[in-house]
Amino acid sequence: MQTITDGDFELVIAGPTGFSNNIYIIVDRATRESAFVDAPDVEKCMEAAKEAGLRPSKILLTHGHFDHTAGIDGLKAEFGCTLVADASEPGLKDGQLDEHVSHGDTVSVGKLTLNVLTNPGHTPASTTFVWGKHAFVGDTLFPGGPGRTRTNENLLEEIESIKARLYTLPGDTKVWPGHGDTTTIDASKAEYAVFAAREHAPDLAGDVLWATS
Repeated sequence: MQTITDGDFELVIAGPTGFSNNIYIIVDRATRESAFVDAPDVEKCMEAAKEAGLRPSKILLTHGHFDHTAGIDGLKAEFGCTLVADASEPGLKDGQLDEHVSHGDTVSVGKLTLNVLTNPGHTPASTTFVWGKHAFVGDTLFPGGPGRTRTNENLLEEIESIKARLYTLPGDTKVWPGHGDTTTIDASKAEYAVFAAREHAPDLAGDVLWATS
């Protein structure tokens, strides 16, 4: 487990677990209120929270794929968490959603205020949560490329949302993806420029890499 701090913001990082999912817990250092980003594995999430001495009150859901939602019910039962998500995102069970957010909204964790960005493409309403220079992007953006898409239409939609809503963030913003390593906005923009300079097949989709696809 790793902990980083940035002013009043603290981030507990654990895992990987499940399908190599990262576990993130956002903490307001002033009040010690905290929130999970996604719920990939109930036992590992609980273990990380308890080791850090936290009782998270929220789950901030980036999207509804099973490897990000599997622990929702267990974390609600253990900590009484409120689930915060976009109501138009598929994959949630009836009764799980407690607080609906959409693009342009904010959500609080203690005295921290996070901005909500919608990034459709990987899923219909994939959500990014941003505090300061920290962006929790789920499976929308990774080092080297965008999140997996099913169709070229989905890929183009995802790229447009990345350009319009992520690449406008400060260049040194840290990108915290749902799986794997981190990157920064500037590093990702430089990788994308290589991709944008080439022609692409009209059916391009799936696991796309900025450098080689």
